[in-house]
Amino acid sequence: MLRLLAGEAARRFGERAAVFSGPVPLSFAELDRLSDEVAAGLAHRGCRIGDLVILALPDGPEFVICYVAAAKIGAVTAGVGARRAELPAALDPAIVVTAPGVLPPLTGIDVVTLPLDRRPREPHSYDPDRLGGLRRAEPPPPPFPPDPGRPVVITFTSGRTGPPKGVLFGERQLEAIRAHGAGLRWGTGEARLVPHPLGRLGFATRLPVFLQMGRTCHVLPEWTPEAALEVLRRHRIGVLQGSPYQLSRLLALGADLPDLELVLCGGAPAAPDLIRGLRERYGVPVCNRYTCTEAGLGLGTAPGDPPEDAEESVGRPRGGVDVSVRDVEGRILPAGEQGEVLLRSRAVMSGYVGDIPRRPAFAKDGFIRTGDRGYIDHIGRLHLVGRVPA
Repeated sequence: MLRLLAGEAARRFGERAAVFSGPVPLSFAELDRLSDEVAAGLAHRGCRIGDLVILALPDGPEFVICYVAAAKIGAVTAGVGARRAELPAALDPAIVVTAPGVLPPLTGIDVVTLPLDRRPREPHSYDPDRLGGLRRAEPPPPPFPPDPGRPVVITFTSGRTGPPKGVLFGERQLEAIRAHGAGLRWGTGEARLVPHPLGRLGFATRLPVFLQMGRTCHVLPEWTPEAALEVLRRHRIGVLQGSPYQLSRLLALGADLPDLELVLCGGAPAAPDLIRGLRERYGVPVCNRYTCTEAGLGLGTAPGDPPEDAEESVGRPRGGVDVSVRDVEGRILPAGEQGEVLLRSRAVMSGYVGDIPRRPAFAKDGFIRTGDRGYIDHIGRLHLVGRVPA
């Protein structure tokens, strides 16, 4: 899927920026061309369909290029970023792509260190030499037959409630997320500031949506409220998204965002005061979103919903998503009764990789256990009240 989408996005959007990191844009055309060259380089180093490619890279264009390149040869990407040096040892990669100073020496593993510390040849254009010897100026291997069950990416949980877990998504799940986020539309996506690491769910599984929508993704090497504010203002970005922690820090700056049209809050429960404060400060709708990494898709309030919906709840299921609240015996609870929240859609994970949690992730009917506790009210909104005891 990513191979086809990257090629079509290059044809449709050409020199439009796909990834903007600092002053340097990477266009859709460059993303497709350079990922072709890196795909050829990965294949030359022996990577094959189903092999694992670990990206121990800081967030930036190289991460996106290598992710698309791995998908073009049918390899599986695990984006661990530049701060989880212990994770590659728990997996079995065919190759690790990293940057200077990120990882300790690794034995018995093919490690490619990209020269990301080199000075750019031109200050405002992407320097392909940052990809080092991983590029080969030749076509990538030919396309392979479609397979909905083929694994594509491993993304990691945040670690908010325990050690990060590796969560596997394949073509089937990415197609469900693409269909939900883009449908048949091409080129209608506005620019966004990506608030979370690129290896996390919000980018790793939604890259097909971004390619189809022609969305420019602004990426910060490290998120700070000051850096986020500067990007939002300079590029006149109309949608602000982030976790409650990130949004509260931005709100505390007290700065104006005159081009803002919408705020999306997700990633953790948000206090009603924060939702009200954002709406009053910026004068735009504030939507509350909820999912867990394993579920892929979840629930949310809509811009046209009554304001109290986002203050009191995380909204209703999004298209194609089922929600269920159950007791400790797995029985479905009626509206108003508290229990564990379970989600089901075509986007739920294939399974875990690496260390497997002791508690089963799936119910017998395909619902995924979130570990969150909540209830559904009389008008179908989900309210979160805490975590289920381990």
